[in-house]
Amino acid sequence: MLEKKFAVASFDVYPNSIIKPVAIQRYMQQFAREDCDQMGCTYNDMRAINMVFVLTKLAISLKKPVFAYDELTVRTYNNRIHGVSFEREFEFYRDGEEVIHATTQWVIVKYDDRSIVRPKLFPFEIPAHNIDGGINLPRAIVSDDEMQSRGNRTVALSDLDENDHLNNCIYSDISMDFLGEFDRKLNYVKDIKIIFRHEAKLNDVLAISVGRNGSEESGVNYTVSAVNETNGQPCFETEVSFGSISG
Repeated sequence: MLEKKFAVASFDVYPNSIIKPVAIQRYMQQFAREDCDQMGCTYNDMRAINMVFVLTKLAISLKKPVFAYDELTVRTYNNRIHGVSFEREFEFYRDGEEVIHATTQWVIVKYDDRSIVRPKLFPFEIPAHNIDGGINLPRAIVSDDEMQSRGNRTVALSDLDENDHLNNCIYSDISMDFLGEFDRKLNYVKDIKIIFRHEAKLNDVLAISVGRNGSEESGVNYTVSAVNETNGQPCFETEVSFGSISG
Protein backbone atom coordinates (compact mmCIF):
# COMPACT_ATOMS: atom_id res chain seq x y z
CA MET A 1 0.00 0.00 0.00
CA LEU A 2 1.26 3.46 -0.94
CA GLU A 3 0.23 6.71 0.70
CA LYS A 4 1.46 10.01 -0.70
CA LYS A 5 0.66 13.73 -0.62
CA PHE A 6 0.52 16.01 -3.66
CA ALA A 7 -1.06 19.26 -4.84
CA VAL A 8 -3.29 19.53 -7.91
CA ALA A 9 -1.38 21.56 -10.50
CA SER A 10 -2.69 24.43 -12.61
CA PHE A 11 -2.39 22.33 -15.79
CA ASP A 12 -4.54 19.57 -14.27
CA VAL A 13 -7.82 21.48 -14.48
CA TYR A 14 -10.50 22.69 -16.90
CA PRO A 15 -11.33 26.43 -17.28
CA ASN A 16 -13.63 26.07 -14.25
CA SER A 17 -10.54 25.18 -12.16
CA ILE A 18 -11.86 21.64 -11.47
CA ILE A 19 -9.61 18.66 -12.04
CA LYS A 20 -9.83 16.79 -15.36
CA PRO A 21 -10.30 13.01 -15.47
CA VAL A 22 -7.05 12.71 -17.44
CA ALA A 23 -5.15 14.39 -14.59
CA ILE A 24 -6.62 12.01 -12.01
CA GLN A 25 -5.62 9.09 -14.24
CA ARG A 26 -2.06 10.35 -14.58
CA TYR A 27 -1.66 10.54 -10.83
CA MET A 28 -3.20 7.08 -10.53
CA GLN A 29 -0.82 5.66 -13.12
CA GLN A 30 2.23 7.12 -11.41
CA PHE A 31 1.23 6.13 -7.87
CA ALA A 32 0.32 2.58 -8.96
CA ARG A 33 3.79 2.27 -10.46
CA GLU A 34 5.41 3.61 -7.29
CA ASP A 35 3.44 1.12 -5.19
CA CYS A 36 4.63 -1.71 -7.42
CA ASP A 37 8.19 -0.37 -7.24
CA GLN A 38 8.22 -0.51 -3.45
CA MET A 39 7.06 -4.13 -3.64
CA GLY A 40 10.05 -4.97 -5.84
CA CYS A 41 8.01 -5.19 -9.03
CA THR A 42 9.43 -2.40 -11.18
CA TYR A 43 8.51 -1.75 -14.80
CA ASN A 44 12.06 -2.54 -15.92
CA ASP A 45 12.06 -5.82 -13.99
CA MET A 46 8.79 -6.80 -15.65
CA ARG A 47 9.99 -5.84 -19.12
CA ALA A 48 13.09 -7.96 -18.54
CA ILE A 49 10.83 -11.02 -18.36
CA ASN A 50 8.56 -9.84 -21.21
CA MET A 51 5.62 -8.83 -18.97
CA VAL A 52 3.68 -5.59 -18.38
CA PHE A 53 0.50 -4.53 -16.62
CA VAL A 54 -2.27 -3.12 -18.84
CA LEU A 55 -5.48 -1.48 -17.71
CA THR A 56 -8.76 -3.10 -18.75
CA LYS A 57 -11.39 -1.12 -16.81
CA LEU A 58 -11.63 1.93 -14.57
CA ALA A 59 -14.23 3.90 -12.65
CA ILE A 60 -13.60 7.30 -11.05
CA SER A 61 -16.10 9.06 -8.79
CA LEU A 62 -15.73 12.60 -7.46
CA LYS A 63 -17.73 13.00 -4.26
CA LYS A 64 -17.01 16.73 -4.32
CA PRO A 65 -15.31 19.03 -6.85
CA VAL A 66 -11.52 19.12 -6.57
CA PHE A 67 -9.77 22.35 -7.57
CA ALA A 68 -6.36 23.55 -8.70
CA TYR A 69 -3.87 23.76 -5.80
CA ASP A 70 -5.96 21.53 -3.53
CA GLU A 71 -3.65 19.45 -1.37
CA LEU A 72 -4.60 15.78 -1.50
CA THR A 73 -3.43 12.56 0.09
CA VAL A 74 -3.74 9.44 -2.05
CA ARG A 75 -3.80 5.86 -0.83
CA THR A 76 -3.55 3.05 -3.37
CA TYR A 77 -3.35 -0.72 -3.00
CA ASN A 78 -3.94 -3.93 -4.90
CA ASN A 79 -7.28 -5.02 -3.48
CA ARG A 80 -8.33 -8.33 -5.01
CA ILE A 81 -7.34 -10.84 -7.65
CA HIS A 82 -10.23 -12.25 -9.71
CA GLY A 83 -9.18 -14.89 -12.21
CA VAL A 84 -6.62 -13.14 -14.40
CA SER A 85 -7.50 -9.63 -13.17
CA PHE A 86 -5.93 -7.48 -10.47
CA GLU A 87 -8.28 -4.94 -8.86
CA ARG A 88 -6.57 -1.79 -7.56
CA GLU A 89 -8.21 0.92 -5.44
CA PHE A 90 -7.36 4.60 -5.17
CA GLU A 91 -8.59 6.83 -2.34
CA PHE A 92 -8.00 10.58 -2.53
CA TYR A 93 -8.46 12.64 0.66
CA ARG A 94 -8.68 16.40 1.24
CA ASP A 95 -8.46 17.52 4.87
CA GLY A 96 -9.17 13.94 5.97
CA GLU A 97 -12.31 13.55 3.82
CA GLU A 98 -12.37 11.21 0.83
CA VAL A 99 -13.22 13.35 -2.21
CA ILE A 100 -12.29 10.96 -5.06
CA HIS A 101 -12.46 7.19 -5.24
CA ALA A 102 -11.32 5.08 -8.16
CA THR A 103 -11.42 1.37 -8.87
CA THR A 104 -9.31 -0.13 -11.64
CA GLN A 105 -8.85 -3.56 -13.17
CA TRP A 106 -5.56 -4.71 -14.66
CA VAL A 107 -4.13 -7.79 -16.34
CA ILE A 108 -0.57 -8.88 -16.98
CA VAL A 109 0.31 -9.50 -20.61
CA LYS A 110 3.42 -10.56 -22.47
CA TYR A 111 4.92 -7.45 -24.02
CA ASP A 112 5.76 -9.03 -27.35
CA ASP A 113 2.43 -10.64 -28.30
CA ARG A 114 0.03 -9.15 -25.68
CA SER A 115 -1.16 -12.60 -24.56
CA ILE A 116 -2.53 -12.71 -21.00
CA VAL A 117 -0.36 -14.09 -18.20
CA ARG A 118 -2.14 -15.84 -15.34
CA PRO A 119 -1.33 -14.40 -11.89
CA LYS A 120 0.08 -17.72 -10.65
CA LEU A 121 2.79 -17.44 -13.34
CA PHE A 122 3.78 -13.93 -12.24
CA PRO A 123 7.09 -14.19 -10.34
CA PHE A 124 6.52 -11.15 -8.11
CA GLU A 125 4.37 -11.12 -4.97
CA ILE A 126 1.45 -8.65 -5.11
CA PRO A 127 -0.51 -8.87 -1.84
CA ALA A 128 -4.32 -8.60 -1.85
CA HIS A 129 -5.87 -6.36 0.83
CA ASN A 130 -9.54 -7.38 0.29
CA ILE A 131 -11.03 -4.10 1.53
CA ASP A 132 -14.71 -3.36 0.83
CA GLY A 133 -15.89 -0.14 -0.79
CA GLY A 134 -14.82 -0.27 -4.42
CA ILE A 135 -16.88 0.92 -7.40
CA ASN A 136 -18.70 -1.68 -9.49
CA LEU A 137 -17.00 -2.16 -12.84
CA PRO A 138 -19.53 -2.99 -15.59
CA ARG A 139 -19.09 -5.73 -18.17
CA ALA A 140 -20.24 -3.34 -20.91
CA ILE A 141 -21.26 0.30 -21.23
CA VAL A 142 -22.53 1.02 -24.72
CA SER A 143 -25.86 -0.67 -25.49
CA ASP A 144 -27.68 2.24 -27.06
CA ASP A 145 -28.48 1.82 -30.77
CA GLU A 146 -28.81 5.61 -31.11
CA MET A 147 -25.12 6.35 -30.93
CA GLN A 148 -24.25 9.18 -33.30
CA SER A 149 -21.01 9.39 -35.22
CA ARG A 150 -18.85 12.35 -34.15
CA GLY A 151 -15.81 11.87 -36.37
CA ASN A 152 -12.37 10.28 -36.24
CA ARG A 153 -9.30 10.58 -34.04
CA THR A 154 -5.86 9.44 -35.21
CA VAL A 155 -3.41 8.17 -32.61
CA ALA A 156 -0.38 10.47 -32.51
CA LEU A 157 3.14 10.02 -31.17
CA SER A 158 2.34 12.22 -28.16
CA ASP A 159 -0.44 9.76 -27.17
CA LEU A 160 1.92 6.80 -26.72
CA ASP A 161 3.49 5.42 -23.54
CA GLU A 162 6.27 2.96 -22.67
CA ASN A 163 4.10 0.06 -23.79
CA ASP A 164 4.09 1.63 -27.29
CA HIS A 165 0.32 2.08 -27.43
CA LEU A 166 -2.31 4.73 -26.73
CA ASN A 167 -1.85 5.55 -23.05
CA ASN A 168 -4.87 4.80 -20.84
CA CYS A 169 -5.07 8.43 -19.66
CA ILE A 170 -5.69 9.72 -23.18
CA TYR A 171 -8.93 7.75 -23.52
CA SER A 172 -10.75 10.11 -21.17
CA ASP A 173 -9.39 13.14 -23.03
CA ILE A 174 -10.64 11.73 -26.33
CA SER A 175 -14.04 11.00 -24.76
CA MET A 176 -14.40 14.51 -23.36
CA ASP A 177 -13.22 16.17 -26.57
CA PHE A 178 -15.89 14.39 -28.61
CA LEU A 179 -18.67 14.56 -26.04
CA GLY A 180 -19.49 18.20 -26.72
CA GLU A 181 -22.10 18.31 -23.92
CA PHE A 182 -19.96 19.78 -21.13
CA ASP A 183 -21.08 23.11 -19.63
CA ARG A 184 -17.74 23.95 -18.07
CA LYS A 185 -19.14 26.98 -16.20
CA LEU A 186 -21.89 25.11 -14.35
CA ASN A 187 -20.83 21.46 -14.23
CA TYR A 188 -17.91 19.16 -13.51
CA VAL A 189 -17.15 15.54 -14.40
CA LYS A 190 -18.56 13.65 -11.43
CA ASP A 191 -18.28 10.05 -12.61
CA ILE A 192 -16.46 8.39 -15.46
CA LYS A 193 -16.13 4.72 -16.37
CA ILE A 194 -13.99 3.33 -19.18
CA ILE A 195 -13.70 -0.17 -20.60
CA PHE A 196 -10.55 -0.72 -22.64
CA ARG A 197 -11.40 -3.30 -25.32
CA HIS A 198 -8.34 -3.44 -27.57
CA GLU A 199 -5.22 -1.33 -27.64
CA ALA A 200 -4.58 1.32 -30.29
CA LYS A 201 -1.22 1.92 -31.94
CA LEU A 202 0.49 4.85 -33.64
CA ASN A 203 -1.50 6.17 -36.65
CA ASP A 204 -4.53 3.97 -35.91
CA VAL A 205 -7.76 5.77 -36.80
CA LEU A 206 -10.52 5.67 -34.19
CA ALA A 207 -14.15 6.25 -35.25
CA ILE A 208 -15.92 7.99 -32.34
CA SER A 209 -19.66 7.79 -31.57
CA VAL A 210 -21.63 9.46 -28.76
CA GLY A 211 -24.96 8.63 -27.09
CA ARG A 212 -27.15 10.09 -24.36
CA ASN A 213 -29.16 8.03 -21.84
CA GLY A 214 -31.52 8.84 -18.98
CA SER A 215 -33.51 12.00 -18.23
CA GLU A 216 -33.06 15.29 -16.43
CA GLU A 217 -35.11 13.91 -13.53
CA SER A 218 -33.32 10.59 -13.14
CA GLY A 219 -29.91 11.80 -14.29
CA VAL A 220 -28.25 11.85 -17.70
CA ASN A 221 -25.33 9.67 -18.68
CA TYR A 222 -23.34 10.21 -21.84
CA THR A 223 -21.64 7.32 -23.59
CA VAL A 224 -18.72 7.36 -25.98
CA SER A 225 -17.47 4.46 -28.06
CA ALA A 226 -14.55 4.07 -30.39
CA VAL A 227 -13.95 1.51 -33.12
CA ASN A 228 -10.45 1.15 -34.48
CA GLU A 229 -10.97 1.48 -38.23
CA THR A 230 -7.37 0.46 -38.86
CA ASN A 231 -7.74 -3.07 -37.45
CA GLY A 232 -11.55 -3.36 -37.30
CA GLN A 233 -11.68 -3.96 -33.54
CA PRO A 234 -13.62 -2.12 -30.82
CA CYS A 235 -11.21 0.12 -28.91
CA PHE A 236 -13.02 1.52 -25.88
CA GLU A 237 -16.33 2.49 -24.25
CA THR A 238 -16.85 5.38 -21.84
CA GLU A 239 -19.71 6.56 -19.63
CA VAL A 240 -19.69 10.10 -18.21
CA SER A 241 -22.03 11.87 -15.80
CA PHE A 242 -21.84 15.42 -14.50
CA GLY A 243 -22.46 17.18 -11.21
CA SER A 244 -23.37 20.79 -10.51
CA ILE A 245 -20.53 22.95 -9.24
CA SER A 246 -22.98 24.81 -7.02
CA GLY A 247 -24.13 21.53 -5.46
